[in-house]
Amino acid sequence: MSYYLRHYFEPNFDHLAVKPKVSADGRADRHNLGYVQNVIKGQILAEFLPTDQVPDPQAEFMHTTPEFPAGPNTYVDPDHPQYLLADINGYAFYLDDKITVKNVLNVRGDVSFQTGNIFFVGNLAVHGDVRTGFEVQANDILIKGMIEGSIARAQRDLAVLGGVRGRTEGKCLLDAGRSLRLTHVENAEIRSHGRLFVEKFCLHSRLYITGDMAVQGRLYGGVCQTNGTVYVREALGNPSETPTAVELGYNPHYIRQLERCEEHLTELGQRIVHYKAVAGHLPPDANEPARRLAAARYKQKRLQQHRQQLWRNLSEDEKQATRCRVVVPGTVYPGVDISIGRTLLSITRPMQNVMFHLRDEEIVVEQLQAKHSHTSKKHA
Repeated sequence: MSYYLRHYFEPNFDHLAVKPKVSADGRADRHNLGYVQNVIKGQILAEFLPTDQVPDPQAEFMHTTPEFPAGPNTYVDPDHPQYLLADINGYAFYLDDKITVKNVLNVRGDVSFQTGNIFFVGNLAVHGDVRTGFEVQANDILIKGMIEGSIARAQRDLAVLGGVRGRTEGKCLLDAGRSLRLTHVENAEIRSHGRLFVEKFCLHSRLYITGDMAVQGRLYGGVCQTNGTVYVREALGNPSETPTAVELGYNPHYIRQLERCEEHLTELGQRIVHYKAVAGHLPPDANEPARRLAAARYKQKRLQQHRQQLWRNLSEDEKQATRCRVVVPGTVYPGVDISIGRTLLSITRPMQNVMFHLRDEEIVVEQLQAKHSHTSKKHA
């Protein structure tokens, strides 16, 4: 008896020869080429079938015995021995004639029109740049080149060795679930649910960091929101007094969620007014406008509850705002606004070697060595 090995991934897949898919209207998507074959732990990779059950078997996958060519990170299902399963999240391929799953995807060049966007369930290493207009997403991401006008999202840690630079005509976004490590940043949006470390400078960017952040060089322009400590070694602001906002004391991701929630509630309110004008006082299931009105009101109620929870979260953050610090061994220039909780301090003269923190609802400025202090007044 002979057996046929049916694959649940493309066994002859060539990542160097990916091509854009063409839609029904003849348009080619050159940004999504399917560069990697994702599989998750427990997913079926292959199964053996009797040859007489396969209408047109390929000769190269015919076997005299049902013995899988099982390679690293695969296993035979003990309850269903006709199936070969993935033992980790990653991508499936043949290596030395063995079905293999690998957790780390190496892109030996740029992410560009040759690869398309890359969405991977394992860890990703890009040995070149992520070119303008492209996106990468994975668990841990290491980019050895630059990110320029592109998007990178990591479920856990993200590191960029070649720097980050945004462009006015496109969005440049980095988002990490745990920590971010960058060489330098300019004109970008940076989000981290953990820490941020910048080896050189950070200019004209929007930083939303849940934990602590450190910039070894200069930080000026844009806005920095964090619920931890901000450390800037060389300079916060610049001699040109470029407006720079440093806002501490609240989880910036709660703030972003609250802003989106308010936008959705405003939109829903407008839709509800329209539906009420059409549906009148009819029962919720009377007609389509009445059903839409009922659905919109239900969604409005859920969003209002979510908004209340976000406000509670922010109130809890505010109680802990005294933990927040801005530490600058170098110079802080005029043009910098520092807020901790609801208290604001605008810098009007250069300061060196200082730390800012909240005490008795005032921002206290202390010399890092000599304990000289200066205070600000709380907003009305």
